[in-house]
Amino acid sequence: MRIEFHPKPDGMQHVNLMFCEEEPDPEDLWVRAQLERFSIPPKRILQWEREGRQYQVWQYGQCVIGNAMFYIEKHKGVVERIRQVCADELQRAPLAKARLNELISEVAQEFDKQARFTVDSNGDLTIALDEDKLRERMLERLAAAG
Repeated sequence: MRIEFHPKPDGMQHVNLMFCEEEPDPEDLWVRAQLERFSIPPKRILQWEREGRQYQVWQYGQCVIGNAMFYIEKHKGVVERIRQVCADELQRAPLAKARLNELISEVAQEFDKQARFTVDSNGDLTIALDEDKLRERMLERLAAAG
């Protein structure tokens, strides 16, 4: 999922949550489920193309989606950590991409409470969690699914 922020003249921003229709990301499942239960629907649902890929764009105002963005960014960060830490295992997994995305999203949810935003040695915001436990859990889930 891509996230784009576009400033508005009033000092606020449009937040565009962009879901690739051709190749969904693992975080898409959880984010869509959360937003479907969100009390306010997107201001607009659009179809855009970026870098040759088609996206469904859910557009919100910053004031509406602001509080939920923390959780969306956190989930997205945990998914990215799983993809980094378990890259080799995920590449070798004999599962369809949709099933693999489900497993990654589920494991990300399991580690949500343990995950913390932190600043790395480069000064970049990142997600900190126990990578050994994360890898172990992902391997368990892959073995059970395979």
